[in-house]
Amino acid sequence: MAYQVLARKWRPRKFEEVVGQGHVTRTLQNAIKQNKLAHAYLFTGTRGVGKTSIARLFAKAIRCENRSSDFNPCLKCVACLDIDAGNSMDYREIDGASNNSVDDVRSLIDNVQYLPTRGQHKIYVIDEVHMLSVSAFNALLKTLEEPPAHVIFILATTDPQKLLGTVISRCQRYDFKNVSVDLLEGHVLTIAKAENIKFSTPKIAHRLAELGKGSVRDTLSIFDQVLGLSGEETLTEESLSLALGLASTTAIKEILTSILTSEPKQCSKVVLQLLEENIDLKKLCDQILDGMYKIINAIDDQQLLYKEDIIAEKALGGVTIAELFWIYETMVKDFNWAMSSMSPDKVVLVLLQKICLRRTILSGDDHKLSDVPQSHAEKKTATIEENTVPRKAVKTWDDFLPFLRKNSPATAANIEHGNLINPISVSETSVSIFLGFPEDSAVFKEYLEEKDTLARLKNNMADFFEIGLDKIQFKTKLLSVEEKKDTNFKTKVEIDDEIKLNDEEAKRQKILNDPYVQEAEKLFNTKIDKIILNQ
Repeated sequence: MAYQVLARKWRPRKFEEVVGQGHVTRTLQNAIKQNKLAHAYLFTGTRGVGKTSIARLFAKAIRCENRSSDFNPCLKCVACLDIDAGNSMDYREIDGASNNSVDDVRSLIDNVQYLPTRGQHKIYVIDEVHMLSVSAFNALLKTLEEPPAHVIFILATTDPQKLLGTVISRCQRYDFKNVSVDLLEGHVLTIAKAENIKFSTPKIAHRLAELGKGSVRDTLSIFDQVLGLSGEETLTEESLSLALGLASTTAIKEILTSILTSEPKQCSKVVLQLLEENIDLKKLCDQILDGMYKIINAIDDQQLLYKEDIIAEKALGGVTIAELFWIYETMVKDFNWAMSSMSPDKVVLVLLQKICLRRTILSGDDHKLSDVPQSHAEKKTATIEENTVPRKAVKTWDDFLPFLRKNSPATAANIEHGNLINPISVSETSVSIFLGFPEDSAVFKEYLEEKDTLARLKNNMADFFEIGLDKIQFKTKLLSVEEKKDTNFKTKVEIDDEIKLNDEEAKRQKILNDPYVQEAEKLFNTKIDKIILNQ
């Protein structure tokens, strides 16, 4: 007997075998039980979540000659067997992508007038119905609204936004959910047990479920692919990675840890090794993003991250929530840009180094190349070893600003409408500071240059950096719109506003992604259009 792929072999034959769509199956069973069948149904949802499978199952249950007490098809009568074999005259599955012309629809309309050869109903399933042309839809509308009593239409689509409102209004709509990782994992384990397939670690089933991204069919297709490479009954993490061109969980853990702990050398080392192993760069970026998402999602339960071996212990020490959101947002935008660049691998390597060095870059506490250490740990070592005589602790511009807010709030408020043009230079004998201000912030520059304000500012600098007034070099410059754009210059206020907006957007997304909120949206068939956050 020819091999049958898992997605087809394990296609649900009863309502209770459907994975993750209980809200749909219960409603359809009740419709059969109460004999309240609609003339048209619309099934919407992403690929591989069961739309066509449930349509076929529902059709069999309607036409079955010997339904069970729980309103499942018997799977043995002529009506059930004909549908399974594709021989039924009273059940047709039509591909909307290849039968999308007016003539195709008119041919269908001509056929619906005839009574079924057996039973009470003829059922037409139109898959990917959004692919029908506008003229084809218009030809179908009248029949869809008032079909003969013996006809039931089931329309399935992955893109309901492309359907005409007049079509949607004529159907009972059912929105299929993406299947949760837990349900997919359970389904994988059920199949593995029945097929006598073993996993070297339970993590493999969970990983397969994650890679399926909510789709039962995709999950089982990936499962099949891994089985094909393994050639054995026991699947290992190595066979999973090799089959799918993925980085190992250990490698992803090292990359994520090095990003969080600001270790660009280690991060680049692991990424280069993966590229030498011919790991697909796009998939690698997806894995890194997935890992960062897990970190953000489990930020209130860090022990879970360590338990699931996502990052090394204490990797989150000193990392703020705002920082995590910045990292994730930067990766999403920059990875997308990197994939369309001339040298995606090199761009990704540089981008990851930039993210590792985020604190130095964003704070403006940069140094000449000869002075930049490769990590925070090396930075401390370099500071100690530079002179045999102990030196004062290195003080930064970001350290000075809170000091200034405390001692001179008005001056601090004005200075934050600008930012450093060059990194400050701090030594035992001098402090050099060069501030820039956008053209529309000239008033703040002028305020700082007033005699009394400038004297007060320099006194604060002398106190903080523990140096004489005559050793302070302080300059300001007004930047044109072009200069600001070319150098990607941002004021302290603009940077703080961006962080605040990112934080607020993350909170909004958390609310929108809350399963209870999503369930409420589906229950009331609406969408949340405004979220107000308490400040």
